[in-house]
Amino acid sequence: MNFESQICTTHEQSERLLSLRLKLETADMVYHYTKSKVPALEWELKTTPPTLRGKFWTPQRIAKLSLPFHKHPDGTPMTGEEVFDEIWGKDIPAWSLSRLLEMLPNEVPDPKPGFEAHHPELIKHAFEYNLSIRRYTADCLVGTHIEDTPIECCVSMIEWLIKNHHFNKEYLK
Repeated sequence: MNFESQICTTHEQSERLLSLRLKLETADMVYHYTKSKVPALEWELKTTPPTLRGKFWTPQRIAKLSLPFHKHPDGTPMTGEEVFDEIWGKDIPAWSLSRLLEMLPNEVPDPKPGFEAHHPELIKHAFEYNLSIRRYTADCLVGTHIEDTPIECCVSMIEWLIKNHHFNKEYLK
């Protein structure tokens, strides 16, 4: 047996979702930059949401990060904002498959009045996955997204949903 399951979006998929204006706080995981000189250890996947400025990290708390041992290469002390960016500024949010599925709408209205709504459907085939929004087996609203992984299916579908104004605006900036 050889399992090569992808447990969350890749850096590239995360960048695509961010470019679509998905809010950082919708991510349930994060690639944390470790500053390691070994390329394989440079990024660490954490199963925590990204660290964000906002409710917990207020400007006052961030200002307190400016401790004497946080210095620039020239020896001058760093501000709290610079320390925050140094620790969490390079982090990349990541979305698990379950989070991506949670964000998909339960139904998408049919463009023709009087017709039933369509529902997302994820199907596993021998070597690929198929995500579509359909009413019945043969009645598909969206061109089917056939990809190698269910996560790529979800990312492609979210892209389509956003472009066609069917994605929950609460998840967007």
